[in-house]
Amino acid sequence: MSSATLTAIQNQINIYGNAFLMVMGNIGNVLIIMIFSQQHKSACSFYIMSAAVVNFIFLTINAYFQIFPFDYSTGTTGSIIFCKVSAYILNIFGQLAKTLLVFACIDRFLITSDRASFRAFSTLKRAKYLVFLSCIFWSVLPLHVPIMRTVVNGRCGASGIYSTIFALIFVCLFPSMTLTIFGSLAYYNLKKLQNRVHPLLQNTNNQNNTFQRRDRNLLIIVFSEVFTYIITSILYPVILLETTISQYVVLHKSAQYSQIESFLLTIGYLLLFSNSAIPFYSYYIGSKSFQRDVKKLIINIYQKITKQLPSENVSTTNRILTQRDIHV
Repeated sequence: MSSATLTAIQNQINIYGNAFLMVMGNIGNVLIIMIFSQQHKSACSFYIMSAAVVNFIFLTINAYFQIFPFDYSTGTTGSIIFCKVSAYILNIFGQLAKTLLVFACIDRFLITSDRASFRAFSTLKRAKYLVFLSCIFWSVLPLHVPIMRTVVNGRCGASGIYSTIFALIFVCLFPSMTLTIFGSLAYYNLKKLQNRVHPLLQNTNNQNNTFQRRDRNLLIIVFSEVFTYIITSILYPVILLETTISQYVVLHKSAQYSQIESFLLTIGYLLLFSNSAIPFYSYYIGSKSFQRDVKKLIINIYQKITKQLPSENVSTTNRILTQRDIHV
């Protein structure tokens, strides 16, 4: 396959892939916000709802930049500033979304712990406080990103070991490791809790059963998102690391070799980008409770629409008759 053909395929994947993920992802994020806004009394629900808001913003901005790329070939000051600012904004929302997922996973570890002090830390007030601090933190930490990004050969990008290490640690390795650790601990706590509570199920009241069932459903939802995140974030760091190493190992890269690297990086980034679009669908597949919530929401929306239409028609008819009486 020639470099020109591969470039054409890459451009098509970049445009239609990002557009598809933005549309489907934002539909899912809106539904998540609508569902969890009605039941955000727990810290985990608030994290999930906040992550959906951040993912909606991130998907919209990133897809716009990918579908309608800015012309950096002019090399003007404006293009350089746009390159730096856009990278900074995307970094804020991208990292914030990952952080909120980590918080949700840690919250499930806390709520399933047999220590009362750990469970007491999982409160809605603390969740709001942590989300606020995260917004400030990720607005300050990526201030180095505009320094790293620049326009080279008509393309906006970052190069060097520092850029690669930052991307590997904060984009891929740290979130994946944290999610794996606390997800495993939460699963262990849940198994231990089930083994301890199961013999006493007959003595528990309905309120406690409902509470435990709701927390278990949230745990399943978080687990499904953790699983999809780890799977979809594997390719990008591998290709990024290979690209960086090959700069020093392969002395003379062919045009086709460089294009293959660029193509694989596009696929890897698209998979990483899909983390902001997949949550709703992973929730729906993994949780029957979430499926019921979605169906109930759709039914409520449909009922409201069908009830409003007749009332609007009646009011319109009455207004016409009143005007007719006045003229008569």
